[in-house]
Amino acid sequence: MKPHIFSLKSTRGSTAIELALLLPALVFLIFMGLVLGRLFWHYTVAQKAAQDAARYMSTISAQEMRESALVADAVSVARAIAAEELADVHPGPKAPVVDVLCGNATCNGVGGQPLPGTVTVTVQIEFHDTSHYFDFGRYGISFTAASEMRYAGN
Repeated sequence: MKPHIFSLKSTRGSTAIELALLLPALVFLIFMGLVLGRLFWHYTVAQKAAQDAARYMSTISAQEMRESALVADAVSVARAIAAEELADVHPGPKAPVVDVLCGNATCNGVGGQPLPGTVTVTVQIEFHDTSHYFDFGRYGISFTAASEMRYAGN
C-alpha cells in the first residue's frame, strides 16, 4: 500500500479561506484599538486639565482665598485653564463640567474661617466616536477626572 502524501493541490484554497475568516476579526481589533487609544487620550487630557487647574487654585494667595469676589475670579481662571486644555479633544456636544472645591465645600471665600487644607478640581467630559464606526449612543461615554492638591497659599 502506498503512503498518502499531501500535495499542494489539496491545500490550494485553504489560505484564502483562513484569511476570509480572520480578516473581520483583525479589522475589528484594529478599530477597537484606535477607539480605545482615543478614549485614553481624552481621559489623559482631562486629567491634565484638572491637575493644572488644581495647581493654579492651590497657589493663590490667602487674601484671595478669604475674599469671595477674588476667589470667584480665581475659580473662573481655573475653569478657563481647564477649558483651554480640553478644547483640543472636542469633548462632544455637551460642554465639559469643571467643579472646584476648597476643602469639602465650594470655593466662595471663607471670611474669618480657616483656610482650606486641599483644593480639588473635577472635570467631567463625554467621549463621542467621531469616526462613526462605533455608536456609543446619544450621550457617548461619560467619564470624570479629578485632581486634589494641598493648599499652599500664604
